[in-house]
Amino acid sequence: MLDRKVENLLPHRFGSQPWLFQMHSHKKQICTFFDPINNSLEERILPKFLQGKICLGCYEQWILLSDELTRETFFLSTISFAKICIPPLPESPEFINAKICTSSPPNSSNCIVILVCSIKTFLLVSSPGRKRWNKVPIKYFNKNLGSLRGACAIHDKCLFVVTDMDVTLAIDVASLAGGRMKMTVIDRLSLCPLSYSWFTHLTECAGDLFSISLHSYGCGQLITHIEVRRLESSEGCNEMYWSRVQDIGDHAFFLAKNCGALPANMAWGAQRNCIYFPANCSDGVRLYKFCLDDQILNFTLLPETDGGLDRLLWSFPTKKMLTVEEDTLNSSGVAGSKEIDSTTIIGKDDKTDVINSRPWNELPVELLELLFLRLSLVDCLRLPSVCKGWFEASGSVQKGKVWPWLMNLPNIKYRSCKFFDPFYCKEYTIKSEAIHARDHLALRFSRGGWVVVTEGNKRVFILNPFTAQVINLPSLKNYMFDRISFMSEPTSPDFVIYGFFFQICGEFVEISSWRPGDEDWTVLEFWPSISFFPSSNNPVLFQGEFYCLGRKGELGVFNPVLQSWNVLCKPEPVHLIEPNYGDEYCHLLELNGELISVFRTDATNKPISVFKLNQLEMVWEKVEYLGDMTLFVDRRNSIAIPSPEKKYANRIYVPRFEVDSDSKKMVFYSMEDNRYHPSMHGHRVDEPVSCVWMEPNLHLHN
Repeated sequence: MLDRKVENLLPHRFGSQPWLFQMHSHKKQICTFFDPINNSLEERILPKFLQGKICLGCYEQWILLSDELTRETFFLSTISFAKICIPPLPESPEFINAKICTSSPPNSSNCIVILVCSIKTFLLVSSPGRKRWNKVPIKYFNKNLGSLRGACAIHDKCLFVVTDMDVTLAIDVASLAGGRMKMTVIDRLSLCPLSYSWFTHLTECAGDLFSISLHSYGCGQLITHIEVRRLESSEGCNEMYWSRVQDIGDHAFFLAKNCGALPANMAWGAQRNCIYFPANCSDGVRLYKFCLDDQILNFTLLPETDGGLDRLLWSFPTKKMLTVEEDTLNSSGVAGSKEIDSTTIIGKDDKTDVINSRPWNELPVELLELLFLRLSLVDCLRLPSVCKGWFEASGSVQKGKVWPWLMNLPNIKYRSCKFFDPFYCKEYTIKSEAIHARDHLALRFSRGGWVVVTEGNKRVFILNPFTAQVINLPSLKNYMFDRISFMSEPTSPDFVIYGFFFQICGEFVEISSWRPGDEDWTVLEFWPSISFFPSSNNPVLFQGEFYCLGRKGELGVFNPVLQSWNVLCKPEPVHLIEPNYGDEYCHLLELNGELISVFRTDATNKPISVFKLNQLEMVWEKVEYLGDMTLFVDRRNSIAIPSPEKKYANRIYVPRFEVDSDSKKMVFYSMEDNRYHPSMHGHRVDEPVSCVWMEPNLHLHN
């Protein structure tokens, strides 16, 4: 829980570190401050002259306020309490949530104030002391540019704004002051991976302009990918373009209605190469921290806010901060992990006491089997290399000890993959040249130790990270499918991979396929009579057909032999009303020859619902007990296995870690008591943004 204090003063560290704050409505009469570094909350009672004011922006020592009743709008200094008026905002309610940029501090004689409102095709321009706004239409607007999306920043004497087509406009600020428009159009960002929902922020850092795109899973705003780009200029010409960057060095970005960048300084403990931002989720507003090094998210749940994200603003330090030296990373870039290449498996603890009282190859087979059963999977695979007898004795034990690991990709500059064993709570790193020189990678599907990976919007390849085998598939004209499955092993001659694309309105289905020997993908298009709104989970190959789970619980079926697509009339949906896309994760998997559906929200205080398909009556039946089975679910992939030990049975593992000072534990949902373990209260919870459950194929001789 966040620490809470109520006083009449600003926080004592205000002005020396970043704070996320909100001035509440006239009913609450308080201002709430969130400390992103120390995870604390403080509340201050507002003086009467600030009560009933809405905060529209924060610019160093100046905050921009508007009266809820009179619409009076003015800058207020947090140091001297000096007041500088600007024209009242237009009466349309959308302007209250608009973004406002200033070309210089409000008390300077050449300050220009620019109001950028989403969905509009014009800007409002004024200056302190003036009585009205000047409306400046944006030239050359057409269907290729779109309307304003709200993201904006002033950099190098230009106002940069992003449109809903993700085109960036660079507008000369001096021309706006004269009521004119001098504009340069920068091509769209070409976001990767392709997603339905994203929002772009702009911020200046160390003399450069950066674009940060937050991709989310549907309306629920569950973050799935974060992409950072820097504005570049072509040599020898004035053409500008966005270039993706892998890290932001010794800085931290702070994103909200206003954005900023600061050196990660020991004085207030921000972590370098990280991005802090609030986001709406199913359980409220979360304050996220995203680390670009390991591609891990963690969050703190904030108290209820008035007006949502548009009322949350950052206050940045007003005095010079000392920068901290760069953290020392090991060769894999992941502290606390061991490195392994594609032919060597290494655990966390490599020190062993060697006792040569008798030759190891003389140990009885019965004793070896007992020894293997007490070892982790990786240790089990190292021991067979001791001698031939150990190798022969380990074969059957290895097969029984394979269970899913969570795979994720840290920053691609480290050329490695990370794996977490959920049962032994051990983390491993594999150094992989297979991902060298590749970019925009996303994990999409896994089966039998193989992982389907997409590279940007054009390329797909299949990877066995343990054997370094790579199967490159033909490039795509446009990467449209976001659900993937395949038949047979990728190395078998009858292998076929399928990609599924569902139009967001549910009226169109496109299924692409490729088999070895094909020069290109084969594309099938279907216009079914029944609309289908799919979950994000991959289709399940069941009895020779691919079953897709809809967000309400309906089923769509693709027959690869007949090349047909049908939405089944039964089973009846689990939900009567169509949930918003992203409000709930819906998983489909095969369990002991039956189809199982799992419905869970991102909130940690809400139960998971599990159903089994009664194939005779074609109805979903509620499941209260999984028996000796264990489920592993992520946003795309779902796996069910017999539990290797009784204590792991009747559980559903999700892609989250509880982290404290010296341990890292996998989060699971127990069907026994219908709650998550660990409780995730009072501890840091980490979640990789790109991850997939996969069953390790560690037989390196294959």
